[in-house]
Amino acid sequence: MPASEGLQPQLTPAERAIVKSYGGWTAFCTAYGLKPWNSDENDEARRIVQQMALSDD
Repeated sequence: MPASEGLQPQLTPAERAIVKSYGGWTAFCTAYGLKPWNSDENDEARRIVQQMALSDD
């Protein structure tokens, strides 16, 4: 498991499915040009996945 995977926030099942489709938290973050080891960018990735999950409902 990459070190940044430990920084993955708690996710809902819908959010987890989205992140998994990207190959994991690190891949999800980097797909959006974010660094998962940076707490501010990690927070931004969390907001992105939350919005994606909401739009899937």
